[in-house]
This record gives sequence, C-alpha cells and structure tokens, in this order.
Amino acid sequence: MGIDWFAFLTVAIVAVVSACFVVLVYSVGLRLWSAADTRAGKYTVKDDGTVGPATAGFPQPGTVQPGVRAFRALAVACFAVSGLAVLYGIYLIVPQFH
Repeated sequence: MGIDWFAFLTVAIVAVVSACFVVLVYSVGLRLWSAADTRAGKYTVKDDGTVGPATAGFPQPGTVQPGVRAFRALAVACFAVSGLAVLYGIYLIVPQFH
C-alpha cells in the first residue's frame, strides 16, 4: 500500500488556490461595499488620509455620486460568488450529496 503523492499534491494545490479565491473575492466585495458607502457620503476621507463618518450628515438622494448602485451590485455579486464557492466545496466534501 503506497501513497499517491501526485493526487495528494493535486488536492493540496486545489485547496490552497480555492481558499485564496474565496478570500480574494470576499475581500473585493468588502472593498466595493466600502467604496459605495464613501461615494454615498456616509464616510469622508480627511486631509491626513484617515476615514471617518461624514460630519455634514447624509446627502440628499439627488446629490449622491453616480456609481453607488453599481458598486453595491458588484459587492453583492462578489459575496454571492464566494458563498457559492463555499457551498460547492461543501458539496464536494460531503458524500451524501452525490
């Protein structure tokens, strides 16, 4: 009885790449959500580079910069893709689902 090292290496590489993919897509979704909040006027970038809550309150709906809805939609799409990748991994691991 021997160990199939090529199969072991294949599983290890796929696991690492898949984990990096899920983390990358989720973090891009968080960044897009944050960018949408900043464009919507919920946060402002100060002169020293720090980010804080907007001091003038929330802008009126007509004054919101364009692209907020696009950023939110892309963020939700990233969250959905990462969630589907996790669910697909669970599907592959649990033999009762096959």
